[in-house]
Amino acid sequence: MYVADGGGGAPAPGPLFTGTQTLNIEPSAIPDALKAFTDAHDQVLAKISELHALPINDWAGDPVSGETAVRFQQRSNRGGADSALTCLEGYEQQLSAAIKSLKGAHADYVRVEGDNAALWGKYHRD
Repeated sequence: MYVADGGGGAPAPGPLFTGTQTLNIEPSAIPDALKAFTDAHDQVLAKISELHALPINDWAGDPVSGETAVRFQQRSNRGGADSALTCLEGYEQQLSAAIKSLKGAHADYVRVEGDNAALWGKYHRD
């Protein structure tokens, strides 16, 4: 059986990068970056929701389609670390972390620039 033989697919690649990742961005670009990350996050959440709701049936009611349905479930929304759902959920967590970081950086920037503007005004009024 083709599916039982492994289906001819390549093994899943291992992680390409481990460690801390950083994003350097000009403070003035933070609002646009935040919007881009938020839009991507919303799209990923929608796909996660769709994948959770995806019906996976035994299409033909025979052993081959039954095995195929099981394998499809494993690779899409009920599998291990390399399932589509697990990958999307990991990506969603990364986007959430990036959004949180950008919001914090933006708040810091606004606070510092507000302080600088106040100091500038204080010393240049006279």
